[in-house]
Amino acid sequence: MNTSMNDSSLTGVFLMAHGAPESVEDIPQYLRNIRGGTESTPETIQIIRDRYEQIGGKSPLREITEELCARLESFLNQQGPQFKVYCGMRNWSPYIRDEVKRMKEDGVEKVVAFCLAPQFSTWSTRLYFNVFKEALKNCDAENLDVRYIGSWADHPLLIDAFEEKYRAALEKLGPNAEEAVYTIFTAHSIPAESIEFGDPYPEEFAKTVQKLVERVQPKHWFKAYQSQGMIPIPWLGPTVESVLDKIAKRGSKTVLMVPVGFVCDHVEILFDIDIEFNKYASERQLSLHRTESLNLSPTFIEALASVTWENLV
Repeated sequence: MNTSMNDSSLTGVFLMAHGAPESVEDIPQYLRNIRGGTESTPETIQIIRDRYEQIGGKSPLREITEELCARLESFLNQQGPQFKVYCGMRNWSPYIRDEVKRMKEDGVEKVVAFCLAPQFSTWSTRLYFNVFKEALKNCDAENLDVRYIGSWADHPLLIDAFEEKYRAALEKLGPNAEEAVYTIFTAHSIPAESIEFGDPYPEEFAKTVQKLVERVQPKHWFKAYQSQGMIPIPWLGPTVESVLDKIAKRGSKTVLMVPVGFVCDHVEILFDIDIEFNKYASERQLSLHRTESLNLSPTFIEALASVTWENLV
């Protein structure tokens, strides 16, 4: 699988994620990072603080990604130490810039770089890649051989991993779940104007959903966008709330949310779905459930390894 590489060379696998505060005290600085140094209002800080307090005061994102890197590195190095896996965050530590510096110091010669968001968007993926390229420039590593993977939205092993979680969730819902359940596939919303500028994100989201629908063949299913930002501009829809309203009009139903735009637990899963949407659904006599996040799923780790290998050939 790995024959094209010189046995003595070290290949880096550089994963990128959004980053998340690790305590409520971090929130003002975290918001400054997201907003390019602009201060948030006390009201905004309090809203975000409340969300994090409701999920235990911190995000598990860093712990999950650190363990994910360790397991992926171990999986890739079954035939000897040829790979080193890094994960840099755009808005919190470990920052992309610091991890790029560390990678350079480790003597990596070739890099496969991609985001822990399978669907390409100029609003997210391209921004991550720009930060990564800037970091390479700043530590004089621009001559590094980098393979950028913009999209892996319909990779067969990624779909396998989502399918496993979907079937496990159905099993928990009982014998008739397949017939009765209403499935909502979700991804993170982005500003609607991005689409006017040619952002392919809706098509990327559709690729993942289409492949998964072919596999699991849900009887009733919808797509929705969640976690719209707090800036007052139009965001991509339909919203989850509008879809829940539509389902509620059909009577008391069981709803299964499948957040295919996310691979790890963090505030968009643990608060937006588990707390907010749950409350919204129960007020409409709906019973809301969700598939487990991929997190450290062995199939997911194999998907990441496969994406890496395929881009080194």
